[in-house]
Amino acid sequence: MKMSLSLRLLLAAAMTTAIALVATAIVFNFLFRLYFEDRARDELETYLILLSGNVSMNSAGEVEIVPIPDPRFNQALSGYYWQVQVDDTDPLLSPSFWAAPLELVRPQTAGLIVFADVITGTGEPVAAASWVITMGDGESRREVFLTVAIDRAGLDISVSRFTMNSVFWLAVLGLFLLVASWFQVRLGLGPLQKVRSEVAGVSQTPNGRLSSDYPTEVLPLVEEVNQLLNANAEALERARSRAGDLAHGLKTPLTIMHGIERKVRRAGHDDLAEDLVTEITSIQHIVERELASSRDSQQILRQCDAGPIIERLHKALGRQPGAEHIQWEIDLPGTLLLPFDEFDLTELLGNLLDNAVKWSEGRIAVRGGRDDAQVFLSVEDDGPGIPQTEHDAVLARGTRLDPEQPGTGLGLSIAQRMAQTHGCTLSLEQSPLGGLKVCLTWAAARSA
Repeated sequence: MKMSLSLRLLLAAAMTTAIALVATAIVFNFLFRLYFEDRARDELETYLILLSGNVSMNSAGEVEIVPIPDPRFNQALSGYYWQVQVDDTDPLLSPSFWAAPLELVRPQTAGLIVFADVITGTGEPVAAASWVITMGDGESRREVFLTVAIDRAGLDISVSRFTMNSVFWLAVLGLFLLVASWFQVRLGLGPLQKVRSEVAGVSQTPNGRLSSDYPTEVLPLVEEVNQLLNANAEALERARSRAGDLAHGLKTPLTIMHGIERKVRRAGHDDLAEDLVTEITSIQHIVERELASSRDSQQILRQCDAGPIIERLHKALGRQPGAEHIQWEIDLPGTLLLPFDEFDLTELLGNLLDNAVKWSEGRIAVRGGRDDAQVFLSVEDDGPGIPQTEHDAVLARGTRLDPEQPGTGLGLSIAQRMAQTHGCTLSLEQSPLGGLKVCLTWAAARSA
C-alpha cells in the first residue's frame, strides 16, 4: 500500500509517543504507590513505637495501656486501630474497633516489625504493623503482641486520583507532542517539497536545473538529479544533431525527386506526377519539422490553427490512387487552435488521415470543437475498425494488425507519442460510421 512519507513519519511518531506515554504512566503509578506505601509504613512504625511506649506493667503484673494522643484511635470506624494481646489472652482493642480483632500471624522473633495487609471484620482492607515485645522478669515476664493498623482506602484513593490526573496530563502532553511532531515533519520535509517544485519547473525553463540551496543531507540527491538532467540534455542534443544531419542529407535527394516529378509531368503522366508530389510533400514536411526542431531545441510551445492543415492534407491525400471515391466530411469551428507547431501538427494529422484513407470504404469525417473543460479533434472512418481488445496493441510501436496492408505500423504510435509530448490525450473508439474513431483531447485552457 502506497503511503506518503509525511503520514509514515506521523504514524511512527504517534506510535512511539503513545508507547512512551503509556510506559511513563505505568512507571509513575508504580513509583507513586511505592512512595505512599513507604509513607504508610513509616506512619505505622511511628504509631507502633508510640503504642509500645504507652504499654506498661503494674506491680500486680497487669498490663496497663495509656491511650495514644491521636483522637482517631478513639473514634469508631475511623480507620485507625490498635490491639494489644498479652500472652494468649484475648486482645485489648482500641475504642475505634467495631468488629472482631484482627487475625494476624504472630512474629517468631521479638522486636521484629512485620507489615501485612489484612481485612477487618467489617470487610475493610487495612495495612498493619505488628511486633512482639517482652515485659517483666522471672515469673512476671509477659509476652505482648502489639498491632497498629490504618485503613488502606485513603491510600488507594490517593493512588487512583494520581493515576487519573497523570493520565489526563500525559494525554495533553501526547497531543502537544503530536502537534510538535507534525511541525517537525513539515519542517524536515520542506526541502523535499522544494525539490518537487523545482523539478516541476525544470520542464518549463530552458536549461533549468535545481538550485544548490539545500541541507547537506538532500544536496547529494540534488546533485544527482542535476547530473541526470545534464546527461539527458547532452543525449537530446546529440539526437537532434543527428536528426538535423539526416534532414540536411535528405534535402538533395528531394531536390532531385522534384526534378524527376517535372520530367514525368512533361512526359504527360500527370497522375503519376501528382502521386510523386504527394510523397515528396510528405517527406518535406518531416524534413522541415526536424530542421526547425534542430534549430531551436528549447522553443516555446506554439499553437496553430488545424483548419488550413487539414484542408491541405485532405487535398493531397484525396489525390492518392484508390482514394477518389472517398467522401470527406470536415466539421471544424472557424478557428481551432491546437498546442502544436505547424510541422508537428502536419505530421500528427498526416498519420491519422493517412490511416483513415488506407482503411476507409467510402467516408471519412473530421470533427473538432471545444467546451469549458476541453478541446477535441476526431478523425473517423467507415472501415472495419479495431476491436476494443486490440487498442493497446495498435498503439505499440510497429504493431500491424493486417500485414497485407502497406505501412510500417508506426502511424498511431507516432501520433500517440506526439500527443503525450504536447500534453494531449489520444484515444481510440468505435466510430458511428462503423470504423475507427481516433480522438485527440486536451485542456481547454491550453488553447485559450
